[in-house]
Amino acid sequence: MSVKKIKHVTIVGVGLLGGSAALAMKAHDPSVQVAGVGRRQVSLDAALDVGAIDTAHFDPAECVGKSDLVILATPVGAFERHLKAAAGALGRNTLVTDVGSTKVKVARLARRILGPGGPFVGSHPMAGSEQKGVRFSRADLFVGASCIVTPTSDTRPEAVDTIEAFWKTLGMRVVRRSPAAHDRAVARISHLPHVLASLMMLLPGNNDLEVSASGFRDVTRLASGDPEMWRDILLTNRGAVLAALDKFSTETAKLRDLIDQGDGAAIEKFLARSKKRRDTKIVSQIVDRRISAE
Repeated sequence: MSVKKIKHVTIVGVGLLGGSAALAMKAHDPSVQVAGVGRRQVSLDAALDVGAIDTAHFDPAECVGKSDLVILATPVGAFERHLKAAAGALGRNTLVTDVGSTKVKVARLARRILGPGGPFVGSHPMAGSEQKGVRFSRADLFVGASCIVTPTSDTRPEAVDTIEAFWKTLGMRVVRRSPAAHDRAVARISHLPHVLASLMMLLPGNNDLEVSASGFRDVTRLASGDPEMWRDILLTNRGAVLAALDKFSTETAKLRDLIDQGDGAAIEKFLARSKKRRDTKIVSQIVDRRISAE
């Protein structure tokens, strides 16, 4: 495996994920230098204050030339603008990755702007929270979580090796998927849950919310996510999200029929099947990650 040594990184978008990646890199190797690119001085100042970045910039062309790695950490709707701004200034050996939640359109965009077989390797660290901003960034945000790396048929193998090794140094478990397979999977396990949490938050009346408890807060936590970021996610992964919504509607109709028919045995079987799958597939993963983190 050919792995490039990363000593200087440019992070475009120093929010929760970008800031956490920077802090994690510095925790792993304090000599790493991080340049932060943002839209607002207040955000860049915050990133400097928490020690996530060493230099602040408004234009990625100012700093990507000396970087070993560029990480796009803005909403995916801004990727085109940032890729175009950086393209002409990238160093000969600079690699580019991202933390975006959709990949098919992002891969096509990077190929169009940076060229086929270019420096881009898509990434999606499956970590984060509903909180927004570099003030909430943490060096351990990625520890024990999965990162989906999404090379295409013309991605250079050595570039993939370097990006996978990079995420592993931050404590992540790396999984490789095609951009299309990634988008189908995250539509079901990430994008659909966010849509449902948002819908559930709007269904109850104000009087209902006054008596809500921890269960309702738990299942609607995702509704507090950044609307701009999630708008871009739903639009750039529209087909897969619509397919997930259609599947959900079909299964909801089946459950509704069971309730309407008063079929207690079938309802209990449905709930038991769901509980068993969560306990074996999700709870066990949480335990394994805690053990690996220790």
